[in-house]
Amino acid sequence: SELFDMRFLLPNLKRRSRRVLLSALFSFLVTLGVPVLLAQGGRATPVPSSPVIAQTSTAESLLQMGIQLYEAEQFTAAIDIWQRSLTDLEVSQGNLTQALLYNNLSLAYQHLGRWDQAKEAISQSLNLLENVATPSAEYLETLGKALNTQGRLQWAKGDLGAALAAWREATAAYQQAGHTRGILLSLLNQAKALQAQGLHFQSQSILEQDVAQMLQNEQLDPMLRATGLWHLGNAQKQFGALSAAKANLQSSLDIIGERQLASLKGAVLLELGNTERALGDSASAIGKVEQAQTERDDALGFYLEAAISASNPIIQLQAQLNRLSLFIELGQGSEANALWPTLLPKIAQLSPSRTAVYAQLNFAKSLTKLMPGKQSKPAADQQVSATAPDWTDIDRLLNRAIGQAQTLEDPIAESYGIGQRGELYEITQQWSQAQELTLQALQLTEPARYLDGRYRWEWQLGRLLKQTGKQDEAIQAYSAAVKTLELVRNDLLFIDAEVQFSFRDNIEPVYRELVDLLVSSRDGNGDPSQENLERAIQQIDNLQLSELENFLRCNLSQTTAITKFKADSTAAILYPIILEDRLAVILQLPGTKKFAQIEISKSEVNATLQQLRRDLSNAPNRTPEVIAAAKEVYRWLIEPFALELQQSDQIETLVFVLDGSLRNIPMAVLHDGDDYLIKRYAIAVAPQLDLFTPSPLTQELQVFTGGMGRPQKIEGREFSKIEKLEAELDGISQLSGTQPPLLNQNFTKETLQQQLRTGDFSGIHIKTHGLFSSDPEETFIVAHDELIRGQALGDLIQAGSRQGETPIELLVLSACSTAEGDNRAVLGLAGIAVRAGARSTISTLWEAQDVPNTQLMIQFYRELKIPGTTRAQALRRAQLNLLESGYRAPHIWSTYVLVGNWL
Repeated sequence: SELFDMRFLLPNLKRRSRRVLLSALFSFLVTLGVPVLLAQGGRATPVPSSPVIAQTSTAESLLQMGIQLYEAEQFTAAIDIWQRSLTDLEVSQGNLTQALLYNNLSLAYQHLGRWDQAKEAISQSLNLLENVATPSAEYLETLGKALNTQGRLQWAKGDLGAALAAWREATAAYQQAGHTRGILLSLLNQAKALQAQGLHFQSQSILEQDVAQMLQNEQLDPMLRATGLWHLGNAQKQFGALSAAKANLQSSLDIIGERQLASLKGAVLLELGNTERALGDSASAIGKVEQAQTERDDALGFYLEAAISASNPIIQLQAQLNRLSLFIELGQGSEANALWPTLLPKIAQLSPSRTAVYAQLNFAKSLTKLMPGKQSKPAADQQVSATAPDWTDIDRLLNRAIGQAQTLEDPIAESYGIGQRGELYEITQQWSQAQELTLQALQLTEPARYLDGRYRWEWQLGRLLKQTGKQDEAIQAYSAAVKTLELVRNDLLFIDAEVQFSFRDNIEPVYRELVDLLVSSRDGNGDPSQENLERAIQQIDNLQLSELENFLRCNLSQTTAITKFKADSTAAILYPIILEDRLAVILQLPGTKKFAQIEISKSEVNATLQQLRRDLSNAPNRTPEVIAAAKEVYRWLIEPFALELQQSDQIETLVFVLDGSLRNIPMAVLHDGDDYLIKRYAIAVAPQLDLFTPSPLTQELQVFTGGMGRPQKIEGREFSKIEKLEAELDGISQLSGTQPPLLNQNFTKETLQQQLRTGDFSGIHIKTHGLFSSDPEETFIVAHDELIRGQALGDLIQAGSRQGETPIELLVLSACSTAEGDNRAVLGLAGIAVRAGARSTISTLWEAQDVPNTQLMIQFYRELKIPGTTRAQALRRAQLNLLESGYRAPHIWSTYVLVGNWL
């Protein structure tokens, strides 16, 4: 958060000294937030040590030395010298200088996780500023810095509302001072806070209007414009707006090329590489293999260019380390093995700093993945291969990083190093040493200074305890890791887009492995206890919530727990979870829980489900193949509980909390050998029960209708004509007694928002082409001459509808589809519902045939008008109506899915 801003104003220094110091600092401020190593003769050298500091006598030089130490990430040393500065201060206008020193102290304390001291320091800074009588420009700039630092602290502690308020005050102070850099920084921080709170529309408005408009001003200093575009691109990448991020980073690079701003070039190239890599991950997640390869090749190119052209050795090294990790990710072992030996001498030359420690740890992580036979401990006398690293060399590298962290008195970096060393010993099956190191890493996270690391080491301890047969202790360690994850959920939301796609590697396994342990623990009857099944359900819900928050990039913690309302006594809830070697299923009936598992590999489950989805969505004439696979999935999920369900006469609805590839399959199509599951039960999907409180409709729906049915070409995409657009929407409008539909050329973002704002609707029915996927750029509905992407759709519905008075009970998206092969695509449907404040959503998993789709939709609303009919029952009857009308191919009638509140 201190980028752009940290100490551009140094009060009370002589003008010439300030110019020299600012010149030295600026090179840091344009390097991706990574420290500059003080260099002589082109080689990195350590920052002067304590004996030199001891000779420093003036407040000016103490302040400068502290800044140098901070920039070199020697935070403890910087704190020591700034505290001396406060003691020895002998300059005029002491309040401003002291306020700035306390501000800097707070930042250093924050980096070390010393939150109480950080809070005290920034309070001191703000208290000093309260006593300044005349609000000069210098005062206002200092106030802006202090408010930014206060917001950074509040953000780190999870108080997003307070952080936003502080950053808004900082913006106001900078605006009064005419401090352009500070305005940009505080606006970017505001956008970050709004995004994390789910206020995407406001966040986007700040980025696209306030920040972008400032940076379009060609009268701005070119370095400021280039740096501002770089920061804007960074922010957009963090929000998942990857295409916009790439465009702004490229604009920054263009300015750099025109003006020969060499000091910034490497950092922008590095970030372009990271953005292309994220685009590649995004394309891969939705099955666009060729596009993913192109994006990743471009990323490798940017990394190489950054390594060659960057003036900062740290940027050069980071680019090479990113190249190495991407080579490994892509399975390009020969390229990785050729690169890593060239990085060893560069790593060895790094001066002690937190970035140097993390560079070594990242390097060690990559080398670990290149180890031969890494699942077993190599012989002690094994020689280092010419191309592959040996575990003992990695161990020495980690020890060196830990030693540097200890020298810096940086417990967070030290904890990370020791914990990663424990992971190395885990991989080489040295269990006792691994556990000892993991416990040491955990101790360094006290008192709650490094929760992100703490959950990793608790998870690691759980794995080690499980490996050594201590199952109860392993459950305790895993439970502690999940509890810690709950505390850091907000921090985990606001992460770079490329990290978002590693959610399955970094967070999801914690929940899955805990569920695995819970359902593997048996009572005297050989089954998991009711208590463990309840705990397993809780962890599945936690996983679903975390995944949905990660997908939406906002906090959904303000929800109603399933235990806080009266559960539906006519519904049974099924929780299937795909584990590595089996499929576990928990059935929750009123008053009891049942458990079953099928011994089957994760890969076999996914292969079966993927083929079933292809047969359902792409091949109307493959009904025999569909039924065969649907019988198999029925055997997994329903057959183990057939007797309990038959004996529960009151059960009318099955609610599925689906996992992974199961989300891509309509549960209605499951087949018992005689008939489809829809013949016996109404069916709904609830990605996370807490978010969709089951409550019945209390009055008839007032439905807004609109859509786009004419053929169009938008952004290079062809969209065909929808024949029955008017017939469907007119029929629904007549049934609900609302105003005529908003059609074709009138169906624009602006008119849609206007009508929703002025109307009083409890239902929204939109018929148009659309797609839902893991990629925000590939999640949209089609309007007239434009695509309304998922986030914007949810935002405008939420902003336009009168939420407090008439909540959206039902959102229907007719003629849309989900991306084939994308396990998270259905989260797009849930995400639209959550963003729009809708209690339930109906859409199609693949695009429906026009004539039967219109028949089903009109019949659904007819059924819904019958008193006492639930949403799930109305959809079931509409699907049965299609079957009885001769549309027996499951491709036609089974595509519909109800997400959320089923009552």
